[in-house]
Amino acid sequence: MNKFKKRLGLATATALLALGSAAHAATDTFDGNMFSVDYGVSVTGPTSGFFSLSHADATGSASEVEIPNLSGWKIDTMGNTLSLTWNKADEFMNSGSPAFVGLKISDTGGHLADILGASITNTTYMPSTYGNLVEGLTPGQITFDADNLYINLNTAMWHAAPMASMGDPFRDQINLSVNFQSAAPIPEPETYAMLLAGLGLMGGIVRRRQGKRGK
Repeated sequence: MNKFKKRLGLATATALLALGSAAHAATDTFDGNMFSVDYGVSVTGPTSGFFSLSHADATGSASEVEIPNLSGWKIDTMGNTLSLTWNKADEFMNSGSPAFVGLKISDTGGHLADILGASITNTTYMPSTYGNLVEGLTPGQITFDADNLYINLNTAMWHAAPMASMGDPFRDQINLSVNFQSAAPIPEPETYAMLLAGLGLMGGIVRRRQGKRGK
């Protein structure tokens, strides 16, 4: 009986080890994954009553590739980062109404892992350099759920020339780092073959033992 248990345990361990040894990396990046971007408004907030004014579908890239302009915004992805840049063709100034006016990045096709958070990365001001955080945007205006990232621009602004106490042409960008949940490992085809071989060994041991009992 002890010999049987040892063989069964060895076969099981071999199968489980094979299952976990060759797995894909977690999907914690935009690279190669499809997602959608909407620019829209809501009078109650981003998660209810959202009305899209413009829409774009995109696929993330390992190198920074521009997604077509969306209501005046260029959107680039690289790894788990998003870079949104105002195209500076027009001025804008939002007054805090409606409750939400801005961008919604969505995992509409289930290609991305769950979103756990997002943080602004260009908080340090660089004088006379484009790429500074858009004026009027605060970290609290970046919200999320598992499948959506909301960027509320209802108090943001951009001006080609500085205004009294507000307006800065160099504040034209929003850079975000997105935290994705690590996806469950997906076994390689070779791993399934090793698992089946281990299970077959277990079945063979059981059959041999049953055959001996029947004699």
